[in-house]
Amino acid sequence: HGMAIKFHLPDGAESDIVINSLKFFPVATPEEFRDLFLAVAASPPDAPKPTKLEQFVANHPSVPAANATVSTPDSFATEEYHGINAFLLVNKAGAKQAVRYQMMPERTVHLSAADAAQKPPNFLVDEIQERLKRGPVTFRLRAQLAVAGDPTKDPTKPWPSDRKVIDLGVLTIDKTATNSAEAEKKLLYMPNQLTDGIEESDDPMIGIRSGAYAVSFSRRNP
Repeated sequence: HGMAIKFHLPDGAESDIVINSLKFFPVATPEEFRDLFLAVAASPPDAPKPTKLEQFVANHPSVPAANATVSTPDSFATEEYHGINAFLLVNKAGAKQAVRYQMMPERTVHLSAADAAQKPPNFLVDEIQERLKRGPVTFRLRAQLAVAGDPTKDPTKPWPSDRKVIDLGVLTIDKTATNSAEAEKKLLYMPNQLTDGIEESDDPMIGIRSGAYAVSFSRRNP
């Protein structure tokens, strides 16, 4: 599950935040990301064992470790969303602070595996539409602050949970698009689309994610 936010700035520019329910990323480099998808494509249900995917996972323990941080929420509104990439907040003096974003719900509710298995495939999309008819959903946008020595280049390595977290604001969602499927085709969120005062870190996955999203957008809108 993921969340993307687009800020429409006064000068007409845009700035995006793209975050996920994963607490850290399954792979560290663009090459590993490519190889992961190639392994998935080469591992259909009837593939001989061990499949290419099973072989890849065996050699990349960060994949099952990242997947273990995710479970099924009872609603998009009760899920936590984490920034898997580090960004740099820059003040007027030029001082830089590495951060990772967090979007935290009013409460977090996850289903057991047995209960999740009983849900229809589209239940989260259906549920949020019904929930918003009863009132708005709010999240707190936060930033986890890195300290010296915390890695910014490797998205498979989360920062310790005792790092300081500051509040940046509140996100309120009060409605869904009238025709979501059509609206989605026109949307493009880019992790590297940033405003003044926010810069990319040395994490190579930021550029790769943005490039992949652009390709997806072009295929939705040929």
